[in-house]
Amino acid sequence: MNPVIKPAYHLMNRLSYRNKFVLIASLFAIPLVLFAGRLAFTFHTEAQQAKLTQEGLIYLHEATRLIENLEELRDASVINFAHSNPELATRLAALRELATTQIVQLKNKPALTKHRGFLSSLEYDVAHHKISPGNEAARIRNIFENANVLVEQAYLWRLKLSYDLVSRANTDPKVISILDIMNGSYPYFIALGEARAFGSYYLQQGYISASGIQILDSNYQSLTRLINSTDVDTAERKALFADHPNSQSVEIKELLTNARSLIDEQLIQTLSLDSDPHEFFRTMTHIIQTFYGDNEQLLELSNKRSQLNYEKSVRQLVIFYTSATLMLLLLTYLYIGFFNYIRITIQDLVRSARRVAQGDYEQAIKISAKDELIELADAMDKMRQSIKVREDELTRIGHTDGLTQLYNRQYFDQALAITLASSSRNNTPVALVMMDIDHFKSINDQYGHQTGDDCLMQVARLFKEQFQRKTDIVARYGGEEFIAILYGTTFDEATEQTEALRQRIAKHALQTGKLSLSITASFGIASLSPPDSACEADFLSLVDTMLYQAKHKGRNCVCSARYQRSANLLNASG
Repeated sequence: MNPVIKPAYHLMNRLSYRNKFVLIASLFAIPLVLFAGRLAFTFHTEAQQAKLTQEGLIYLHEATRLIENLEELRDASVINFAHSNPELATRLAALRELATTQIVQLKNKPALTKHRGFLSSLEYDVAHHKISPGNEAARIRNIFENANVLVEQAYLWRLKLSYDLVSRANTDPKVISILDIMNGSYPYFIALGEARAFGSYYLQQGYISASGIQILDSNYQSLTRLINSTDVDTAERKALFADHPNSQSVEIKELLTNARSLIDEQLIQTLSLDSDPHEFFRTMTHIIQTFYGDNEQLLELSNKRSQLNYEKSVRQLVIFYTSATLMLLLLTYLYIGFFNYIRITIQDLVRSARRVAQGDYEQAIKISAKDELIELADAMDKMRQSIKVREDELTRIGHTDGLTQLYNRQYFDQALAITLASSSRNNTPVALVMMDIDHFKSINDQYGHQTGDDCLMQVARLFKEQFQRKTDIVARYGGEEFIAILYGTTFDEATEQTEALRQRIAKHALQTGKLSLSITASFGIASLSPPDSACEADFLSLVDTMLYQAKHKGRNCVCSARYQRSANLLNASG
């Protein structure tokens, strides 16, 4: 045997077939369970991540609204610092209160626990922030930049929030791309915020200083650079919105161009600043709010994709668990079927082997299998047939006289008991015929034992030919004596057949070597007719008595008697 296979062979050889099944099933089941568990964990992780992404997008949406208010608060505070009026002051107070309320609500969110320090600091800055103008030459620029500190902090915080709550390993890449576009829009809002604050400031002031011209020109150039660089950003936006036909991306280039044209027409190219600063502020605010709307759509797209991913993950989980359950049931069903098939087949083979061991060779060994086990059953059945043939041969040899090939005395004794019992049970007559070769000792003494054996064999053949029914049992009783059991034969029929045999033997010329001998035989008959019954000893005693009478009468004759147990009489006739 291959030394590599030998350990496995010895292991299987020591285990019962039940334990073999358990071992093999475990070897298959454990990897499948591990794989299924890993797959289920992946699906659960994806579903959980999609749900967490949706929750994170809610906080990003609230953070975006806070940034919108802070930007308007920044621009309004710049204008109010330069040209304070009651209406604008009221608006500033309302914006500051709204921003504070939003920050407090965000602080109370359980998911933002680790951001509470920043939010508390931002809340304080919003409530207590004061604008310091700096030097006179760069006053409006410094005012804006000073007020923009809160906005920058809010943008940076939203970016960190998107990394903490959304941008995880299993997040949909398109969701991350959408958030990157939204977080990358900061330059647009800075440029538009400058345009709104600076434009409203100079229109309200009514003239533009040399530093003001530089500020407006710088803002104009910023808008121009952004306009020239929007093609890539616009293409990315359209690609993301292509999967959602119900949503439409804003025309960034067009909005920036409108803002730049407004600066150019009402502030740079004009000779007199006669445009309404409030109308200018409202127009720029509308452009900025359109950008805000675009951010809202980006967040909505992210939310839709997260919802789709969540639903997809849930469907995958349902399909997985349904498939896994069906597969488990199928494997369990097949395992039980295979196990029971092996168990039942082995039990059938064991029962068949036990029948053969107990000497029952008649029933064929058959199983319902269609695989290799049927070869084992066929081999066992051939073994059964071979054993039966040998057993029958041994039985025949054990029950047969070696010289005459008639039944021997042992078999006759067994058969007589069975025949008498059957006669009594079935009310069937039975007769015994005993024969003895006359003067057989003289033949042995004069011609030798070989001639005597030839004589026995030829007489046995004649004896068997006379009583050849299937129910007739012909046996060598001992020495030169022969006996026959004639089941279902009456007294007269037995006497007639025996007389015919006597005459045939007397007329038969015995051929042995170069000799031709004539012999005779004496016969005794005992007949039993129902309802009488007899035991073997009494019946044999009667037939033996009849044979003795035949010899006493001079041999070569038949003497017979009816057995009558009820009268306890032996009626004899010659």
